[in-house]
Order: sequence, then structure tokens, then C-alpha cells
Amino acid sequence: MNRTIIASLILGCCFLSAAQAVVVDNFDNPLTLGPAQAAGVWYTDRYAPNGFTGAVSFGSRLVLEHKIDAADSSANRPNAFSGGFYNTQGRKYDLPALTNSMSIEMYVPASFASSGQRNAGFWGTAFNNANAISAYPIVEFTSDGNVPRFRGWNLMNGYIDMGLPTGFTYDTWQTIDISLVGTNFVYSVGDLSLSFPANGSSYIGNTILQGHNIDAGSTYTIHWDNLNAVPTPGAAALLGLGGLITARRRRN
Repeated sequence: MNRTIIASLILGCCFLSAAQAVVVDNFDNPLTLGPAQAAGVWYTDRYAPNGFTGAVSFGSRLVLEHKIDAADSSANRPNAFSGGFYNTQGRKYDLPALTNSMSIEMYVPASFASSGQRNAGFWGTAFNNANAISAYPIVEFTSDGNVPRFRGWNLMNGYIDMGLPTGFTYDTWQTIDISLVGTNFVYSVGDLSLSFPANGSSYIGNTILQGHNIDAGSTYTIHWDNLNAVPTPGAAALLGLGGLITARRRRN
């Protein structure tokens, strides 16, 4: 191999190994759904939501529309799925290899302020160097207890309230970021931030978009847009040129 080719490969690896956002899905196109894990598939986590549709027109955007419906409450589900565990209803998607940061936009309507329940959660499954599950990083919006707020999941202490960002208003898009920084997970929404130990996690393997039904039944809609991931620096060099960039181009 001549020196020019070697130099080009080195430069390419260095370029791709920097922390760059990869567009996992901008939801401008229909989604591939399925009941079980598969490449490029949004597969069921716990219990399938009533609706999970890409390329839905919402305002000036094409977005993911995630529907929760009272028809899927505990009293209406099959007996095997009647427990409260299955009130959490969402779909999971495998992220690019060695992802250490992910973000998404979530629309927060005024109706969430008075719902009195958990509404929408941006989840992930983290793994350690042995590829064993090590943590579940989570940021969600809830108004249970009649206190609307964002909160994050701490592996040791459960949910920790984050509040609402400075200048927050309803009926707006909010960007949620979950990043593995050193030995900690860092959650951020606007100027809100929360950090806690990552329990030896080395990457985030998948994301899960969750809605939450209640025993008595709840009907509402969540809108998501622009799911992004950032591979661990050096990942491109480990996996080969082009091994990571498989997602769609982000729209302007």
C-alpha cells in the first residue's frame, strides 16, 4: 500500500474518531416496527404502544407520533401483561456501535402539566466492557404528585427531580441529552443538569422511547424528533471506515 493511501486512511480514521453526532433517525420517513430485536427495527419494549408512527406532520415538521391509549390499560391487556410493569409502553432501537452520548427532541404540550402521571421517557440501556448490562440512563417528563418536572434515573437512589429549565414554556420542543462522561452519566435539558456514577458503563447500546399508561387507562400523544448519537472517540478506528455512519442525513 503506498504512502498516499496510508495517509488518507489515517486522516479518515482521525476525522471519524472525533466526537461527531450521527443522525439515528430524523423521523422524516416511515419506521420499521417489529416485536423482536433486529437491525434497523424499532422493537417492542415491555408492551407495544397503541401507535408509533414516523413521518407524521406536526406543525412545520415531520415527526414520530407515539400514542398511549386507555384501550391498552391493565384491565384491557391479556392476562400475561396485566401487571403494572406493562403500563410502560414503548419501543427500542439499537444505536451505532460504541455510542457514548445520545439526544432527542421531545414536544411538551400544556396538557402534560396537569396529567398527574408520568408522560414520556427517553431511556437507554448501557453496557460495560464485558458487554453486560450495567445501567439504565433515563430522563422523563412527569407531573405525578401534581408537580410537573423533568427527572432522571439514578441507579442507586431512583428518580431524582431536575425541575423545569429556565424560561421553560409549554407547547415547545425540548432537547434531552444523555452522555457518558468519564465514569458518570450526565443528563441535561436546557440549563438543567444531573450527574451520577455510571456503574462501570462503557457505552449505550440502545435507546427506548417510552410512554406510560395507568391502571385506569390514559389516552394521550407524545411527539419526538431528531434522535442523534455520538460514538465513543476512537470508535471509527476500531470498527473500520464507514462502519458507524449508517443513519440518514439530518435535514437542515
